[in-house]
Amino acid sequence: MRSTGARASCEDATPNKRDSRWLIKDTKRAMEHRDEVEALRAEVSALRAELAEARAARDRERCLAAGYRELFHGVPTAMILTDSAGRFVDMNEAFVALLGYTLDDLRGRSPDEISHPDDLPVERTLFASLARGTRPFVEFEKRYRRKDGTWMWARLFTGVVRNEQGEIIASYGSLKDAEEEFSTTVTSVRAVEARNRALLDAVPDLLFVMGRDTRFLDCKPARDVPLLVSPAQFLGRRLVDVFGTDWSRRQADIIRDVAEDGEPRMDRYSVETPDGPMHFEAMFSRSSTGEVVVAIRDVTKRVQAEAERDRLAREVSAQVNELRRWKALADRAPDGISIVGLDGELTYANAAFEDMLDRRPLVGTNVAHVLATAAEARSIDTALRAEGQYRGDLVLLRGDRTQIATQGVLFVMTNEDGTPASFGTIIRDRTEERRAEEERALLREQLIVAQQKLIEELETPILPVAPGVLVMPLVGRVDAARAERLLGSVLAGTTAHGARMVILDITGVPVVDAEVAEGLVRAARAVRLLGAETLLTGVGALVARELVAHAEEIAVLRPCSTLERAVSIALGMSRRGSGPKAS
Repeated sequence: MRSTGARASCEDATPNKRDSRWLIKDTKRAMEHRDEVEALRAEVSALRAELAEARAARDRERCLAAGYRELFHGVPTAMILTDSAGRFVDMNEAFVALLGYTLDDLRGRSPDEISHPDDLPVERTLFASLARGTRPFVEFEKRYRRKDGTWMWARLFTGVVRNEQGEIIASYGSLKDAEEEFSTTVTSVRAVEARNRALLDAVPDLLFVMGRDTRFLDCKPARDVPLLVSPAQFLGRRLVDVFGTDWSRRQADIIRDVAEDGEPRMDRYSVETPDGPMHFEAMFSRSSTGEVVVAIRDVTKRVQAEAERDRLAREVSAQVNELRRWKALADRAPDGISIVGLDGELTYANAAFEDMLDRRPLVGTNVAHVLATAAEARSIDTALRAEGQYRGDLVLLRGDRTQIATQGVLFVMTNEDGTPASFGTIIRDRTEERRAEEERALLREQLIVAQQKLIEELETPILPVAPGVLVMPLVGRVDAARAERLLGSVLAGTTAHGARMVILDITGVPVVDAEVAEGLVRAARAVRLLGAETLLTGVGALVARELVAHAEEIAVLRPCSTLERAVSIALGMSRRGSGPKAS
């Protein structure tokens, strides 16, 4: 039973195994077919991309060809296109307008048919160089026959077009009307010549064209530079032969040197004229043709201006030096010196002024801040306006606000036209001067007092000649003041010496008036009150007459004929102790 069952199982398994093999083969075949499909699809995509690129390239080529055609037919220059055999293929409207032919007239024909026979050899030679590749293009002038049979000169610019193998597949050419171009060139040249002539005419210099042998070849006159001689006298002649001066010989050497080495040179010279010397500046340069162009400029006014400038510079230098000397003097002056602007600000102050006011710097300070009072400022302003200067004492303020007594001079400084420019000040410190004056005044007062005392002593001398006897000789005029001093001196001497007799000698008194007589009487009365007697000597006729008028008072004055007599009486009375008697 087991074997029968096993065989049945094997028989059942055989068909299934066969089906699986077929399935594997079908699967492999399907996968291979799919790979082929994918490859075909990729190939189709690549072909499509190539097709799109080819179409895009074709479109670009069409656009480029269209652009070239538009450019070819749109340019204003006559253009032609020929094939490899040299036959007309295309031409633009400018070519038709230039020669009169249409494309139908010339298509398939050679340009030689409308070219002048005499120009063909040269054209073929040049085109052969193009064919060999020795030249990229050629340009030359040739003649073309127009459709109306006339000939015209044209400038032909031509080249060739080659394929990738280097073979010529076409040629092109552009034509310009040479006659029109020549006319345009002539017009341009004439315009340039006109401009050059205008430029030359505008140049203020006198121009000469000189040969290497220093001969005058041409001349361009100038408006502002005179010709010393007429052109007929110098054209064609040598420079030295015309002028024969030192400067002409020097310039002849310069012309030869410039003609030789081409280096520009300059020279200055002067010419004497009836109106005075004229000064010129000459510039030498070599032209492209080898001649020497000489440009001469009249620099007389410039030389005169330079001379005037130098003169003014010397004057200014002298003035500056003088100002420096004055400034050095002002800087070192013992007095305060300053300059005040019209606005009242100090623009200069020397060291002495700064030391005087103990302020640094003073420059920039307003003068109103230096004056002690506004009244001084007003008085200075009034004097400056009325008289142009102020002289007097000034009280200034120092830096510590203390006052300083000064003496100043302020004056107006003017410009050349007389207008005020600034104010000058010279200030002197009077502090020491005033102190010295006060000392001198005190000494003078003391001297006066001493002199007065001496004079008083000399005017009223008291001479003790014996115990109790005093003599007072009087000399000179006696006025009321002296009479008072006489009285005081007599009383003082009588008291000091204990005198009993006082002798007044008036021999030296020239005039005795009532006032003098009264003074003598008063002195005698005062002496009597002190217990002493008074004797009067030296009485002349005029004095006696004046004293007689005072007879009542003269009793106190006991006269004596002479001083010796009076001294003798006084001595006798002194010994006796009694009063004197008249003698």
